[in-house]
Amino acid sequence: MISAVLFDFYDTLVDIRTEDWGDDAMRGVAYFLRYRGLHLRRAELRDRARDALQRQIDGSPEAHFAFDLALMWRTVIEESSPDLAASLGPDGLFPFSQSLATIQRSQSRVRFELASGAIDTLETLAEHYRLGVVSDGQGAFVRAEMRELGISRYFDVVVVAGDHGYRKPDPRLFRHAIAQMEIAATGSVYVGTDPERDARASDVIGMHPVLVGHRSVPEELAGVPVRPVRELSHVPDAVASVASRLRTQATHQTVAKPASQYGAAERTSNA
Repeated sequence: MISAVLFDFYDTLVDIRTEDWGDDAMRGVAYFLRYRGLHLRRAELRDRARDALQRQIDGSPEAHFAFDLALMWRTVIEESSPDLAASLGPDGLFPFSQSLATIQRSQSRVRFELASGAIDTLETLAEHYRLGVVSDGQGAFVRAEMRELGISRYFDVVVVAGDHGYRKPDPRLFRHAIAQMEIAATGSVYVGTDPERDARASDVIGMHPVLVGHRSVPEELAGVPVRPVRELSHVPDAVASVASRLRTQATHQTVAKPASQYGAAERTSNA
């Protein structure tokens, strides 16, 4: 029985292109920092941020590490201006770093809009299932961007890789969402666009994957029970197909059980 449908966010529900290290993104952060007395040229700011990020990556034991953009900016502030870090204090430095991550993000967006058919798809599914998100994005802006797009209301649970330090295909992200929703993995569908990080990874823990943007099952997913769909608007039909198949299997199992018991009794009486 399917009770929940979970989605990847970027490139599945959202059509997005960013230039994270572009001049616009660095200019926005640099200008904001000048108000707090820290003057760095864009190129220097970019180099310091990239160095802090690389050290974060190098220091992680995770096989599928998810960096923390706010932590990157916190490191830049602490190393570039100890006085500014001290004036903010521990309680102020965290939200300040979150703001820098948000500014970088907002200025880096080249294209940002809901994928075609997203609202209709969510509306249709929300009538029958609980919905959730498992994203490889950053806590500093995933939820804010969901609110911006007007889709937060559809989701009971949002799990973001940047909050945990690891990303898909690590199965722990999916398990976090399943645990928060208090459902069985086998009673859920996961919708994404990446064959490995979305389809195979969700199948590993027992979820039923639906792969958007594919006419057929990719060769690398041979043997994985994934349902390919060309467009996001086709997802409700794919979910309904999964649910129907599970109901049929459950019916067959129910019918087969009494027959098996009868056979056992017959064999006993003839012994």
